[in-house]
Amino acid sequence: MPLNQKVIATITVPGVYQDKNGLSLKVRSASSKSWIFRYTSPSDGERHDMGVGAFPEVSLTDARKKATELRALVNKGIDPLEQRKEASNASVTFEDEALTFIERHRAGWSDKHATQWLNSLTEYAFPVIGKLPIGSVETADVIKVLDPIWLEKPETARRVRNRMERVFDHAKAYERRDGENPARLKGHLQNLMPKNQNTVKQLESMEFSRLPSFMYVLEGEDSRTARCLQFLILTACRTSEALGAKWEEIDMINRVWTIPAARMKNGEEHQVPLSEEALQVLRDTGSRGRSEYVFHGPRSTSMLPDNSLRRLLRKLGEHCTPHGFRSTFRTWADEKTAFSFELCEISLAHVVGNTTSRAYVRGNQLEKRRPLMARWSKYAMERVTPQHPVMAKKAVPEQSARLQ
Repeated sequence: MPLNQKVIATITVPGVYQDKNGLSLKVRSASSKSWIFRYTSPSDGERHDMGVGAFPEVSLTDARKKATELRALVNKGIDPLEQRKEASNASVTFEDEALTFIERHRAGWSDKHATQWLNSLTEYAFPVIGKLPIGSVETADVIKVLDPIWLEKPETARRVRNRMERVFDHAKAYERRDGENPARLKGHLQNLMPKNQNTVKQLESMEFSRLPSFMYVLEGEDSRTARCLQFLILTACRTSEALGAKWEEIDMINRVWTIPAARMKNGEEHQVPLSEEALQVLRDTGSRGRSEYVFHGPRSTSMLPDNSLRRLLRKLGEHCTPHGFRSTFRTWADEKTAFSFELCEISLAHVVGNTTSRAYVRGNQLEKRRPLMARWSKYAMERVTPQHPVMAKKAVPEQSARLQ
């Protein structure tokens, strides 16, 4: 029997009450009632319930009118839920999707990383594709974003492209777009964008065969920046971790550098075994007791500028980045040692395995990592000897060499 306003007002028992034409009233309580349209999908043959609105905000008359419209769509072979989903997706722009992605990952990122993400997309991507529906952005649109910076700012272009790719993947995972990722590099954009013949790739890491010679040259640089870069290389850490290193994190006796979770990219505390070569770099700084920072800037109260290591590399004629030395370490470990994949990855503070497998590995493999980092340091510094002219010039007093 079809419903009417008086009957609806008296219904208090939870349940589904049919009207007609597929329309029903779903009652949760006397004060919670809503309309649903029940139909068999022409797409998959399955039975579906589609919300039409809450009662009394949507009256019986309006609900019946809506049900008639939805029934007409079904009769034409159109699934109304799929149509609603498509309409909803069309309203989600690239900027909306990007902001959603950033917020979803913010808890696992540092504030600096989240800001860098937002700033790069705001400056380069949003002005071009920000207002386009996420499902309709095409390769040509992505190229419009990248063209102005591809050759002029290759590192920026790399970051922007990578971030766009992840946003599109996020949209696809939530079924807000279909098809290939328009920002994918391999097999796609690499065939469409020009190769930069005039600019050396900024992320190219140094070949490990060149490292001992480079460390010999670096030893000749009598500056705190040079010592910081040495320390970064010997510990295979990230740039921000080396620049922000504090003496309170260094245990000279137990030869461990403990980087707090707040300074780590993955938000987890990381312990780095310190080789004798790394310890010597720390002794050579001579900054202990004068600054909280191991590698402080012009003023003892601040650390070195963010771009100081990159500037030093340019001064020395190198076109790799400080971060690239992590790749140098990883390639060396793969090709020249028999240390396990997991141990090498842990040394880079990379997450290894899934949640279940990690639950069985409680330790951080610190002692097992010591031989790896000792061997790496010995290789890197094999051309640096006590007879090196700069080492002799900056020889550390015995008292300083026993810092603890």
